[in-house]
Formats: sequence, structure tokens, C-alpha cells
Amino acid sequence: MPESEFEAALEPVARRMERVKLPASFLRELLAEGAEIQLGETAMRWAGMPNKNERAALTEALGALTAAGFLEPVGKETWKVVRSAE
Repeated sequence: MPESEFEAALEPVARRMERVKLPASFLRELLAEGAEIQLGETAMRWAGMPNKNERAALTEALGALTAAGFLEPVGKETWKVVRSAE
């Protein structure tokens, strides 16, 4: 059972994140209110040279956080953090 809204938001993509070794702690650190997240730059910070599977998993995780109200899309592959992860 998820302990927080952040964990609940990632629950649908948790298995995928586990398979590509994308830690929830990395995503939690991204959620500084007002910050902008760009997919390419974030994927490079996490995976070095991300493959398409890693990039897709990160996209899904960011999508889950968007659906839960943590992020707001502001452009192609760019999001603004609207609230932190508690």
C-alpha cells in the first residue's frame, strides 16, 4: 500500500521503473516547486546515455506524476513542477 500521494502516483508504473532501475528517489528530487523538467536532460542525468526503453520509462513516470497533479506540461517533453512530493 502506498504511503504517500507521490508513491500512489507512481504505483501504476512501479514495475516498469523497477525493470529499468529508475529510483523513485530520483523523481522525488526533481519535484522542486517551480522547477522545469526537460525529458532529454533528465534522462541524461539519470541514465547517462539513455536507451529508448529507459527514456520511455521516464516518460511514463513523468506522465504518472502529471496525472497526479505534481507536474504540468509546458511544451514538448517539458514539464513544470507545480507541487513537491511532500
